[in-house]
Amino acid sequence: MLHTKASFLLLLIGFSFTAKAQDSLSLFKTINNQYSTERNFKTQLYSNPASMSDYSSVSFSEFNVGYHDRNEKNYRQQLGSGNKGLTVEAKSFQKLKPNRYVWGNASYQNVKINSVKWNETLDYERNAPYIAADSVGGQLNLERYQFAGGYLQKINRWTLAGQVSYAAQLGYRSKDPRLRSTTSDLKVNAGLNYRVFREYEVGVFGELNKYTQNNSISFQSLLGRPYVYQMSGLGFSNYLFNGGTAPTNTFEEFAYKGGIQISGKGGQDFYIQASVGTGNNLRSYNDGSGTMLDISDLKTENFEIEGAKFFNIHEKHRVGLLVNYRAVKNTGSEYGYSLNTVALTQLFKRQAYRRENFESTVKGFYQYTGNNFSITAIPFYGYEEIKERRLFPDAGQKFVYSYFGINADFKQQITDTQIFTFQPYFSKRTVTKSINALAMTGNAGVNGWLQQDFNFQASDITTLGASARYDFKLEKLPSFFVSAEYQLQKIQEKNNNFVGGSIGITF
Repeated sequence: MLHTKASFLLLLIGFSFTAKAQDSLSLFKTINNQYSTERNFKTQLYSNPASMSDYSSVSFSEFNVGYHDRNEKNYRQQLGSGNKGLTVEAKSFQKLKPNRYVWGNASYQNVKINSVKWNETLDYERNAPYIAADSVGGQLNLERYQFAGGYLQKINRWTLAGQVSYAAQLGYRSKDPRLRSTTSDLKVNAGLNYRVFREYEVGVFGELNKYTQNNSISFQSLLGRPYVYQMSGLGFSNYLFNGGTAPTNTFEEFAYKGGIQISGKGGQDFYIQASVGTGNNLRSYNDGSGTMLDISDLKTENFEIEGAKFFNIHEKHRVGLLVNYRAVKNTGSEYGYSLNTVALTQLFKRQAYRRENFESTVKGFYQYTGNNFSITAIPFYGYEEIKERRLFPDAGQKFVYSYFGINADFKQQITDTQIFTFQPYFSKRTVTKSINALAMTGNAGVNGWLQQDFNFQASDITTLGASARYDFKLEKLPSFFVSAEYQLQKIQEKNNNFVGGSIGITF
């Protein structure tokens, strides 16, 4: 299913060199457009692929290679204590004709995730709480592959666009418990916009998503092995399927989403959009006997609405305001089987788990653009409420967070062929309420993990970091760049650190 590393890297390089050079713009204007802070500010606008016609006024491409090292002293055990690895990426946006556009990206990542514990499943946030878990875990080797491509066509007042993306992962461990997991994630997006009056457009968009994960856990030691739990939320597990000698799990999810959008001047003036979606994640289990049994079904429902408005003040000042609200509800159903027959017989399916997440965010935007430099500031405030509960037996927890912070961007032309970019950022998560209604499971190890996980989620987090980048252009060659980033995160008087760097070329 997965491609070899060598062929993938060749594809990335070939993809990146299909770009056209942007000789018509100065290096400063090219970099300022290609890495537009306003474009990143309104990322949700482009969830409708028909809005990509206003993504950029010129074509551009990039190829880069990066390395990062994240070291965490305070962390959620099921996500690991940090990771380090290599990333290779290529991306491009091309205006073929005034009414025709294409874009795409591809990437390969090879990462080692340290000290993963109580989780033998990839994509934890997507599949929790129905995961396989054990008390040993270990270092997880992970390879990720991703491809995406989009096409847009304008016909009079109509704009039609589509995008297809595919991502795959291979996760494995060379020591007991020997996890081997593969995932595939296919998304198909389509959008249709209609210009109703001058530069005002109304659009609709939709997305179909098919996700699959297959994983297995094996053991080679003859002296003993850890007990494998089939978790069902808040520390509880399905005792009927716990402890398999060679358990395998399959996750099959199909999801869809639809939305509407209204915009002025391609989002340069304003935009308002709303979307709703739903998906079902069915988990099947096999203890090695060859028979797959459905043991859980996780339904996800989400709603999101976002609006933004921008103003130009004179020629060089630009301000904006963005408001976003998002609600996600996960409902878990579990299957019961009879033990009194030769073959297991399904007796019932009942709802036993619920997780609700409500989040509101307000962001400001200010940008000053001079002839050879630009300054951008994005302050923000957010409020989030998370409620998690399971039945049979009753247990639950609740968290209420407040967020605030600021992101900044400074670009300075040093010479006609050299640009320096500096991006400092700061954020603070404050816990305004935390409720522990967890129930003891009868297993000391599980109870200890559950309490540690609650304490982490009930902790304030302060994040401070910055990135620096240097772009330079040589005669008759594309522009090159080098970049570096450092981040410090403080949780419960402990510091988590992140360092990263990359080199690349832009067209």
